Amino acid sequence: MFELIFLALTALNQSDEWKAKLPTTEVGIEIITPARIPSKNENSIAPKLLGDEFIAIWAQDLNSGKTLFTKDALRPQNIASLTKIMTFLVIFQEHELDEIITITRTATLTEGAQIDLYQYETMDIQTLLRAILIPSANDAARALAIHNAGSEDEFAKKMNQYAKKYKLPSAKFYNSTGLDIRDAKTGKYHGNIMSANDVAQMTKIALKNPFFRKTVAKTEFFGTSADGQFAHSKPSTNQLLGSFVGSKGVKTGYTGLAGQCLVNLSERADGIEILTVVLGSPDRFQETKNIITWLWDNYEWR
Repeated sequence: MFELIFLALTALNQSDEWKAKLPTTEVGIEIITPARIPSKNENSIAPKLLGDEFIAIWAQDLNSGKTLFTKDALRPQNIASLTKIMTFLVIFQEHELDEIITITRTATLTEGAQIDLYQYETMDIQTLLRAILIPSANDAARALAIHNAGSEDEFAKKMNQYAKKYKLPSAKFYNSTGLDIRDAKTGKYHGNIMSANDVAQMTKIALKNPFFRKTVAKTEFFGTSADGQFAHSKPSTNQLLGSFVGSKGVKTGYTGLAGQCLVNLSERADGIEILTVVLGSPDRFQETKNIITWLWDNYEWR
């Protein structure tokens, strides 16, 4: 009996000693700072826009998700090379960045902006993705599309499937580049279509990807073939990078049907981020600067 009591007391003491060895500091609780909410100044006046009837605009505070300004933002219209954001999303989901592809002759014959790829040149996926996002290379976009789906038409079908997946109802894609297409039967041209609102939603999905965020902020593209035999270098098409305070990218676009288009991400020193979309403008860079300047002057974040 006394032996049992002794063993019980010994076990209790050992238990107390074990507890005494535990850290005595309390576990830290992460405090999530709520997003600062933008509110428009009472004396605010409307922004000065360029006045073109085909301009569509969307502006949003990314931290809070609050829409700051819109103009015809739900109207579907041509988006030109903003298309390549969706091209990126499809390729990134379905391929590894270090995957090597061989450039086809069809890709090298693409019109418009290029990095001047060579037939049979080999290049990894990540280099081609940087090429479509920085200098907006159409030959790189078509090379990716053909590698992924066998043809650009089949790749466009995938783009439309992804648009449904991402709930972008206005989206209609015909190619991976955003180039206008001539209908052989009617002779009329058409192109990829989205609303400014849906372009913004698509871009927000892409911005969650660190590779995308880092790439669209670069002012210069440089890439080499997988074997090191060929090198390609082109500047970014986004003139706001390095010239307009706070600009962090994202993507430009232009065709005869679409006019000048620009998705832009601006960030203040305090971390506030504004995403703007401008479609169908005669001067996308000035239009974007006017909108962003107006937003900073007429909104307060509290």
